[in-house]
Amino acid sequence: MEDTEAVENGLRLQINYKGTNGEPIEPESIQQGTDFLAEVTVYNPGSQGDLQQLALTQVVPSGWEITNTRLQGTSDFYQQSAYDYQDTRDDRVLTYFDLPAGERKTFTVVLNATYAGRFYQPGVYCEAMYDNTLNVRTEGQWVKVEQP
Repeated sequence: MEDTEAVENGLRLQINYKGTNGEPIEPESIQQGTDFLAEVTVYNPGSQGDLQQLALTQVVPSGWEITNTRLQGTSDFYQQSAYDYQDTRDDRVLTYFDLPAGERKTFTVVLNATYAGRFYQPGVYCEAMYDNTLNVRTEGQWVKVEQP
């Protein structure tokens, strides 16, 4: 579980964690009850041309909960690039999209540090669904939700 290594094969990926006020936060230690954002940016450097049918998988650690902004009617408040389909589940968000050469897309997930403890966060993964040579993955990490 902990040995997930970062890889970059034809795609690049960056994650920024921010408080709801836009200030950067460190996910390694968050106070219980805190709402925050995970902004994932996927970049196509263009070496493979336009990429179609990409799948972005964001699995959250057990101590965090995903806030489904579409159900709350607040999805317009957060930066979100166009996508073809997005599936929000209890422990992950799956986003499907196309990405032209030289362009980037950013997807924002609203989270809450719900349960106190130490939890493993798997790496974020993006791949071309029908070409296994194009993929990118961040390294997994341990995160902690601190009691107030």
